[in-house]
Amino acid sequence: MPRINQQALKTELAKRGFESISIKRELPGGRIEVEANKLHPVPVEGGEVIYAPVPVSFSVALDAGGRVESIEGGDPSPAAVADAGRYIKTLRDSGQLAAAGDRQPASRPTHQIERDAQGRHILRRKRFSIS
Repeated sequence: MPRINQQALKTELAKRGFESISIKRELPGGRIEVEANKLHPVPVEGGEVIYAPVPVSFSVALDAGGRVESIEGGDPSPAAVADAGRYIKTLRDSGQLAAAGDRQPASRPTHQIERDAQGRHILRRKRFSIS
């Protein structure tokens, strides 16, 4: 198999909704093992849905030109989605989550809910906090 162009592969996977992409290794049969985050709907209190980056693992097959031919896996586990829901709740409870358009509170939140081009509410980290 020809050497993979990692940047091109990461760009192609980003177009498919994957973020923080890490190429782990090449598998037998020409597949590539990948770990990434995928924006996934997470139900939270009050029936609201927030799209949060949830970790996923998957493999990718490339065609002769190095383009993505198929993806096997890539869906988050129910446990990972539940963890994301608990994380969002913890952020809210600790005052570390600001909603889109909210005024900046006295304590600067580390995360914010933003609205994307499709109107979805997306969880994004804005800064780090040293406790």
